[in-house]
Amino acid sequence: MQLTNRQLTYINAIIAHAPALGIDTNKSSFSRAELRQISMNEKGKIWIPNWITHDQSRRAGRGVFNIPEVMEQLQAVHPGQEVEGDGLADSAPETETMTPCEPSLVM
Repeated sequence: MQLTNRQLTYINAIIAHAPALGIDTNKSSFSRAELRQISMNEKGKIWIPNWITHDQSRRAGRGVFNIPEVMEQLQAVHPGQEVEGDGLADSAPETETMTPCEPSLVM
């Protein structure tokens, strides 16, 4: 399923806020209480997005919703990560030379 920007933003909010809230992200279903905590931290409101609560295919049980995109995002390969020995494929030659600069004075 292709996610919209809003959906991706909420998935990323789950990934960002879950560890501090004690919510395990190594699963594909989340309870209503867990998602309310995420929403409260992200927007200051307890409302869970409709694309989760109103989609019958996301229902895993009473008050539990399937959001497999969280694990998919966590398992996605990011540039610089080595997966199965592909470290050379992620490296690129340096193109610019870094030169130290002096901080400018603002008067």
